[in-house]
Amino acid sequence: MNLLKVVSGENGQRNPLGARISVQRCAVFALLEQLADDNEQFFSQRANSSAYTKRLQKAYGEILAYTPAVRNLVQKMQDIAPKYDFDEQTPGNGFRSLVCVCDIVVLHLISISRACIENCQTMMFRTSYYCKEIESYCAVLRFLVLALQQVVNTVEKLPGNSLFPPLSDDYSKYQDLLKRIQALDSSCFYGRPLGFQFSASVGKIFRFIGVVLATYSLSWEKGHGPIGSLINSGRFILSPEQRASRILKVTREADIDFCKGFWNLSELGNDVPKLFCPNMAINEAREINWVGPITVASNQGGVVRIPEPSAHTGVRPVRIRILSYAHRESLSPPGAPSRQPLSPYLLFHCHGGGYVATSSKSHETYLRTWAKLLNCPVVSVDYSLAPENPFPRPTEEVLYAYAYVINNAALMGWTGEKICMVGDSAGGNLIMSVNLRLIELDVKRKPDGLVLLYTPFLFQYLPSPSRLLSFMDPLLHMGVVLRCVEAYTRGSNAEKQCDDSNSAPSASGNGHKSLQEYVEQVQRAQKSESVDFESSSSVVSLVNLIPDGSLVENAPPRSPPAKAAKGEDESDMKTASSEEEDDLYDDCASLSAVQVKSDPLYIHLSSSMYDRNLVHYLRTHPLTKDSLVVIGPNGRLDNGDEKVGGTAHNVEGKERKPSLSRPSKLSTLLCAPLRSGTTSMPCSPVDGESETSKMVTSQSTHNIAGSTNVPQVHKRSLSQSLVDTAALAAAHAFDNISDWLEYSSASAQSDKPKLDRAASLAPQVAAEIRRAKGEDGPTSYLETLIQREVPRDALISPMYASSEFLKQLAPMWFIACHMDPLLDDTISFARRVRACGGCVMSVDLLDSLPHGFLNFTLVSPECREGAKLSLLRIKQALGISDSASDTS
Repeated sequence: MNLLKVVSGENGQRNPLGARISVQRCAVFALLEQLADDNEQFFSQRANSSAYTKRLQKAYGEILAYTPAVRNLVQKMQDIAPKYDFDEQTPGNGFRSLVCVCDIVVLHLISISRACIENCQTMMFRTSYYCKEIESYCAVLRFLVLALQQVVNTVEKLPGNSLFPPLSDDYSKYQDLLKRIQALDSSCFYGRPLGFQFSASVGKIFRFIGVVLATYSLSWEKGHGPIGSLINSGRFILSPEQRASRILKVTREADIDFCKGFWNLSELGNDVPKLFCPNMAINEAREINWVGPITVASNQGGVVRIPEPSAHTGVRPVRIRILSYAHRESLSPPGAPSRQPLSPYLLFHCHGGGYVATSSKSHETYLRTWAKLLNCPVVSVDYSLAPENPFPRPTEEVLYAYAYVINNAALMGWTGEKICMVGDSAGGNLIMSVNLRLIELDVKRKPDGLVLLYTPFLFQYLPSPSRLLSFMDPLLHMGVVLRCVEAYTRGSNAEKQCDDSNSAPSASGNGHKSLQEYVEQVQRAQKSESVDFESSSSVVSLVNLIPDGSLVENAPPRSPPAKAAKGEDESDMKTASSEEEDDLYDDCASLSAVQVKSDPLYIHLSSSMYDRNLVHYLRTHPLTKDSLVVIGPNGRLDNGDEKVGGTAHNVEGKERKPSLSRPSKLSTLLCAPLRSGTTSMPCSPVDGESETSKMVTSQSTHNIAGSTNVPQVHKRSLSQSLVDTAALAAAHAFDNISDWLEYSSASAQSDKPKLDRAASLAPQVAAEIRRAKGEDGPTSYLETLIQREVPRDALISPMYASSEFLKQLAPMWFIACHMDPLLDDTISFARRVRACGGCVMSVDLLDSLPHGFLNFTLVSPECREGAKLSLLRIKQALGISDSASDTS
């Protein structure tokens, strides 16, 4: 009897994620080894045909050598991961995330190798394309072997079940790990695999951001004008390898001005919410012009005086933004139509942006939706940004704004009953800082709930498993994070000191002080050329680019613009955009390709993220067919013999390892859908064809070019054949242009000697030899930032807060992402609060979503699903039922 793995949702409150697949991990690794061996043998017989053929042979030889090492490291991390989870029902920590990354890389290599072995003997075989794809992911595999060996080796230094070193210890002895990993070549993550760990829609966003970053880096370094940079940007679209080297260079060398511009990318879409989000009756930026301290009641019956913010830059008004979907008494002007009574609920929000960038306006894409669906006022604080206004200025301003809102509830359209504080990223850290300050001041009126989204709770350069993800994250690269921490904790003087001591490159003097200014200049230049780049539809269209630069066929159509009016009033709410908003959160898309589960033996993935050919290949190959099952959206097995229960379980109760007997190369080819030229041969039907046909029709951005997800057909017309031939010819032309632009060597070749040594020596011995040979490199600008001490202050890093303070915090709802470098911050802080007797209501960990996913809700259905869960937690914090939100 076959060993089946039944998969179902673990959280009854979440929407079903659609069809999923579960397959034994050991079978997948065995399949990759066989494919690598077969391809190496094939290309070794043709090594004299071209340089790309030799490179393919060499790359597959490396994959064959690396795969056992990765498998052993994954096994070790799977063994230790359970003790670091928040609880048994919430599997998730940095170790599990790294295992998930390995699974994704292995599955993608199988997908490429399968397509390669099917097409390698055809006349139109794209040798250069497959070679670069294989080399890119081979470099990723090489990086993982080198980095994970060091991660596993440092587990013994972690105290008890903690994901971080002892907080009271000397940090310098723990920073060696991150410094050694920093010395590795991580450019492989910013080329072809850019955003590979995220969902397909998010990957498209990051490829667009990557091109913009690489283009600006050239302008930043060479002093090119915006038009010249725009012309030169074509090579970064055609050559992912060059794009990767530029991104890595600028993230390591850029100053804080560049980092501010990087985080300010979202400001470019400030006009988008007017077209694609609900129109607000009230959307006003206001200043708190209160003079002097604000008094609030204390727990002892007295009063507490909250002073005006004055740190660093003196006294000035605090800025807030108020959003309300309906006009309300005291909030709206006296002549406003249909004014509703005061709402019993209020949402108090702090935006993210690393404390150095963005504003409440750039976060309107989700704040408008929350204001409508909660049907209550939203107050978002526009706190002053670093490095001009470092700590404690932002904490002072948010605390002052909170005191003002509590004392002037009616002016906010609120009765003063229920208030929830929500913050994302740096905003979540700021929310926690303010609440600790409220406890310290013994303020009586505290918020009724805290919703903290992907929040950093420890601002220290300390190793943890999830922080390794920063080396492959397009948004939270270690260089950017370090500069933001430095700017927030030390201010403007710190940046000048670093510049003086290390001569860090600066954007000043080349015409672009920030990425924001650069992009605005490009927009103005294009506008003068009569190109409507500034329109929101252009931004959305650019995000929907696929790697070859063409638009996705099923990209969402542009919504009609809202009618022109003096303000956003009731009449504007009946536009087409508001009708679309009713279904904004009704998408029920799969959240991940590979999902993080507690099961150590199986890889769990959503089949909708992969092409039909790969799914069929896994189901029919001798090494994987006995360990894989597809669960349809209706919760049934593909053969209809068994219905899914509430939790995952084994039918047999024991693992049966797959047979490692190696089929011949011919049988491998027969297992897969064969192709001859451009003619698709029919596949043998499999059980449950009708059940799974719906879930594999979406095109994955990770698919191999030329692979399709449409059902195989028996005959093809002449016109279809001509179209396929033209597509292949265009692909070859694209490859030729890319080859012409390429001048760099294969990805991460500098790490090969390190990997050879790491594969043959113990990690401790390899590290000693590396230090003896000076491979850690000379002192750099980043290393200087690492060596600077960050204050161990609970208002900067809430992880330092005392147990007495933590147990007095309001009920908390945590939301984080498995692929977020800050995941371990959330897990560790939530566990500590629970251990101190604090109230942790829930910890939600989302698959395949990036840090900052709330900002991508307009262009990613998976991010919209994450925003929907966030809204649910806010409702729970406020005690809002569905009926209450309709009438409040």
